[in-house]
Amino acid sequence: MKHTKPNKADIQGQAKKIAQSNNNHEEQGAILVIVLVLIFAVTLALLAYLYLNKNNSLIASNLAVQNAAQEATDQGLEHASAWLNNLPTWPEISANSGANLAPRFFLSMPTSGYLTASTQSVPIQAPNDPSYWTSCAANTTCNSIGTVSYGPFSYQVEYVIFPTGGMSTQLGGNEQSQTGTANSIQSRYYVVFVHAMNSNGGGLGVTVQAVIRKVIGG
Repeated sequence: MKHTKPNKADIQGQAKKIAQSNNNHEEQGAILVIVLVLIFAVTLALLAYLYLNKNNSLIASNLAVQNAAQEATDQGLEHASAWLNNLPTWPEISANSGANLAPRFFLSMPTSGYLTASTQSVPIQAPNDPSYWTSCAANTTCNSIGTVSYGPFSYQVEYVIFPTGGMSTQLGGNEQSQTGTANSIQSRYYVVFVHAMNSNGGGLGVTVQAVIRKVIGG
């Protein structure tokens, strides 16, 4: 049997083929790594987008709930102002004469649920006990106007009214109670706290402090 001896050109050709094959494998490996890195980066970007989008939707939903609750407190404020101005005289006079104006009006803050129990020595404070508004209607320490609905939301609205203090008490703006003389118009200012919370008990409630005016003509 005759054996042919490979020449130098054949050997060089085979070496080039082997080198080319190795280069191709290296290029394919590098491309695979790049593709995997790109897939990983795109996946991270997609997850970040979904997370931010979910958070933005949650924030928007919470803002809608809070805004609707704020609107619901306006109903309570209007109710408190109407009740106060329908009284034939000043509520302080009625209360001191033995009339029971609870749960809408109190001469001083209740001893529970508040930072202080006196309206005479310190500025009037909003209820600071988180559980106060959930039980004040049952405890007759605030008045409930029932359920107020705004769009898909419904709220339980409650309020309580206090005097601002003496005749010389100056409030935040130019509000100051005026005693008047003879047949002149008299006016007094009162502090009202209005609270709105989800009827189903979920979420945070909104408490608004406002000043309302009662006028009695001579």
